[in-house]
Amino acid sequence: MLVNCFEFLVNLSSSNDLLGDLKKDSIWYGKEIVKNIMNCSVYQEIGSHSFSHLLFGDKTVSKEMVRDELRKCHIEAEKRSIKLESFVFPRNQVGNLDVLQSCGYKCFRGPEQIWYKNYPGKIKKICHMIDQMFSICPPVNLPVKECNMLNIPGSMLYLSRDSFRKYIPIKSRVNKAKKGIYRAINEKKIFHLWFHPFNIATDPLNLLKGLEEIFREVDALRQKGELVIKTMGQVARDYT
Repeated sequence: MLVNCFEFLVNLSSSNDLLGDLKKDSIWYGKEIVKNIMNCSVYQEIGSHSFSHLLFGDKTVSKEMVRDELRKCHIEAEKRSIKLESFVFPRNQVGNLDVLQSCGYKCFRGPEQIWYKNYPGKIKKICHMIDQMFSICPPVNLPVKECNMLNIPGSMLYLSRDSFRKYIPIKSRVNKAKKGIYRAINEKKIFHLWFHPFNIATDPLNLLKGLEEIFREVDALRQKGELVIKTMGQVARDYT
């Protein structure tokens, strides 16, 4: 049983053409965070989320634009001796898989297969609230091969607490994640929890407490030998 517990990415770039004058402000970059991740006593994979948040699935985005985007990612990664093998598409817009594969990537995070994804806008928002409030069990998956890479679909976004999401209790998030973890164990599949750093920043004290509770449960199950925790890259190697 595999569980990819969480995933987030920071900006490696210090290029002049990314944020213009803002490049002088170190708060816009994740150099120290990346250094801390690399020095962590437990292995952590550093993947790519693109260079400038280019929407790979947009019809106006050409293959040349994608190649240039990925080239810049690799330039910054090589400065830190990082090998990029896992990719997360900006806004989950999957596209240009052939270019991604040609640049050496082994896997990517595919969109979550949520039960209400094809519903109209307002109905989808209502279903989203119901799904979160009542901690409906999230999907678990096995990797799917696409364009000689592995699609490792997401299972659950650990929600921020801004806008209407502030009315969703932390306990609902925790219970939803636990349901996904136990479902993955029972079905021998992968539970893939993910979030952005700014999601946590909307209520860091309570959201981090929620994550800690999820991780304690995961650690207890791991010690019992009921699950293992692997990065996307490790999952890709196991399935190829």
